[in-house]
Formats: sequence, structure tokens, C-alpha cells
Amino acid sequence: MTNCDVVIVGGGIGGISAAARLAADGGSVILLEAESTLAYHTTGRSAAQYLENYGNDTVRRLTLMTRPFLEPFLGPRPLLQIGREARIDDLRARVEHAIELVPSTEFVDGETARQLFPLLAPDIAGGLYEPDSQDIDVAALHQEYVRWFRAEGGTILASASVRSLTRSEGRWRVEAGEHTIDAAIVANAAGAWGDQVATLAGAEPLGLYPLRRTIAIASIPDGHDPNDVARWPLTSFEPDEGPMVGYCKPEPGGLMVSPADETPSEPCDAKPEEIDVALGLHNLSEYTTLDVHHVRSTWAGLRTFTADRTPVSGFDPEIDGFYWLVGQGGYGIHTSDALAQVAAANIGQTDWPSHLVDIGLSSADLAADRASLFGPLIDGH
Repeated sequence: MTNCDVVIVGGGIGGISAAARLAADGGSVILLEAESTLAYHTTGRSAAQYLENYGNDTVRRLTLMTRPFLEPFLGPRPLLQIGREARIDDLRARVEHAIELVPSTEFVDGETARQLFPLLAPDIAGGLYEPDSQDIDVAALHQEYVRWFRAEGGTILASASVRSLTRSEGRWRVEAGEHTIDAAIVANAAGAWGDQVATLAGAEPLGLYPLRRTIAIASIPDGHDPNDVARWPLTSFEPDEGPMVGYCKPEPGGLMVSPADETPSEPCDAKPEEIDVALGLHNLSEYTTLDVHHVRSTWAGLRTFTADRTPVSGFDPEIDGFYWLVGQGGYGIHTSDALAQVAAANIGQTDWPSHLVDIGLSSADLAADRASLFGPLIDGH
């Protein structure tokens, strides 16, 4: 039997960032990962982009507060959200809202948009431009959290799927793989498997929504200077009505393309579907001058949301010593350090860092019993 203060279930970006912060604060922490390697699922299949205008205002505040930690792992990659004339009023309104937290956001007309991304279709009328969006070296970032956690004395146990969670006399008995652990607190950072882990602990599931997202890598057409291609923005396609229908961005030797799909899924090792890849290429051809029929590689991952598309970082209201750290959706990497600071303060029963409070975040925004958690999934990407 191994003893510790906190067991964290899940070795993705949410689990390892919280583990590092908790260990740095002096706690004895064991991190459990069901797979043989960390970050096998969602974290390892990310579009790897830092976006300050992605998600609702709570998510955007968490993103802004995570940027200082991410700086060594960032590289230039602006964001361009484009649409035709019917979408321009909505995009202008989006810019007006965005500048309240991200003043560098601006509206650009169609001509300027095509200067930024020359392959846009001629009827694109304009878009939202976020010049300070960035690429993220996700692998290096995750490894930095791992290095930090181990340097602070943390323990990582891989191939340790949780089999049982039993609470007795103020302590948890955790059976995971071949290990038995005694801990005061269990932190559930299991991503798509979060509700399953909660059920083992006797907690009511939150009703998490794992949604499949598909990615393909297409070849850049001949005749484009690689140096120019490297400066193209991440570009999302905004239809005349409704949520975006795809995006693309340069990758080394190719162009990442996605249909921005959100297909409900059971927790699993997600695989791409041919129809989703085809849809991504079709939508690319609708908003750009590209006509791609073949791709070099494809993959898919699960992005797990709460009903209100806001992460949860808080104790379960009914189960003593059970902490939720789930629902990061597509925002987990660029909100990781802020959510880790919240988790460390909540679990350690200390005050939140003042910069989180000063930007307008509160425990109610992230609580596991907020009313907006219980209902249908809010639309959005």
C-alpha cells in the first residue's frame, strides 16, 4: 500500500499540469495513467493552437492567465475567421466583443484577408483577425510539466487503469493496475472517461460529452514559397449561419485540414471516418481555391465538454475528497496552467492567486454543481 496526499487520474495536459502545481506546493502526489504512455489520447491529438478568442469568456480568461507559462512553447500563427457577405455583421460583432479581453483583435476586409491567406475564395468578404494567436509545441509543453512534476518528487504510474475507488475513514483506497494506493483526495482528470471514474467513486456523473474531431494533412500545392506558406494563419470557415464548418493551417510539409466535426462518441481510442475527411476537403474547396482529393495522413481525437462548454475544477458536492478536473473540451492545452493553479489552490485550501481573481474568474464559474452543467450541450466549436 502506497500513501500520498493526492491521486490524480489521467496523464493528459489537465492531469499533469495540476500534478506539477500540487507537488510544487509540497503535496505528495501520484498520477495514474491508464495507457502505457502519457498524453496518448486528446492531448497528443491537438491542433496545437493558442487562441485568446476561442470559447466563452470564462475559457478566454483562463487562456489569458495561462499564456505566461506557455511563452517558451509558442510560435507565431495568427488566427483568421472568415466569411462571406452574409456573415460580416456577425464577425464585426464578434470583434467588438473580443477586444474587451483581447484588444489586438481586429476586423479585416476581404482584400486584406486574401493578403494574409492568398488561397481564400474570391467571394470571402472579411473576417476576425487575431494577430497574437500562436502555435503551441504541445509535446514540449507536456514534457515540461512531466519534468517539473518529477523534480518536485511526484510519481507517475503508467498502465494503471483505475479498477476501484473506496472511501473509508476520510481516506481513499485506489486500486489501479497492479497498484493499491491510500490517499486523502482523488482528482478526476480522466477526460472522456471522467464520468466512468466518478461512478467508481460513487459520484453522480456530470453528463460529459466526448465529441470526435477529425484531422487530415494535405499537400501544399506547387508554386508556393515555403516561407510564405509558413506565415499563413490558422483559418476557420464561418458559414452564412451557424458554427464554423472547418479550418486549416500550415504544418511542416503540408496543410492541416478539419471539418470541425463534433460527432458524439463513447470514450475510446478515436479513429477518423472517411466521410469526415471528405467533408473537410469539400469545405476547404468551398472557402479557398484549393481542390484537394488526397491526403497524406489522418487522425481523430475526442474533445470532451460539459453541457455549458466550461471546464469543471472543483470538489464534488456530495462525495468527500473527490475533485473534478474535466470538461476542458478543445481548450485544455491553452487553459492548462490557470486550471492547474485553481486546482492547487482548491485542493490545498488556499486563496486563489490574485491575478485569477483580478481578471474576473471565480470558483462559481468552475464549480461541479453549477446549474448550467445539467442540460443539453450548448452549440459551438
